[in-house]
Amino acid sequence: MNRLLQLGRRFRSAALAVGCWLAVGAVALAQPGGPGEKTEAAPPPYVVPYALVILCIGLGLAVVLNSAKRRERAKPEVFGEPK
Repeated sequence: MNRLLQLGRRFRSAALAVGCWLAVGAVALAQPGGPGEKTEAAPPPYVVPYALVILCIGLGLAVVLNSAKRRERAKPEVFGEPK
């Protein structure tokens, strides 16, 4: 259960970081809306799916590479008879 709580905390912090990143990105990419100004083309529509794929890959790596945190160490195997 402790592992699920830790994973939940990591997910919440990652979600907060992504939310802040998207909020700042929206302000940085905002276009001026004046009547006489020439506007540039809209950003490509594949930016958000790429961000989601990168987020999913990162979360998958965090889950797979998370250590087991065992309390006991593995006992060494003895091959053959001791002398």
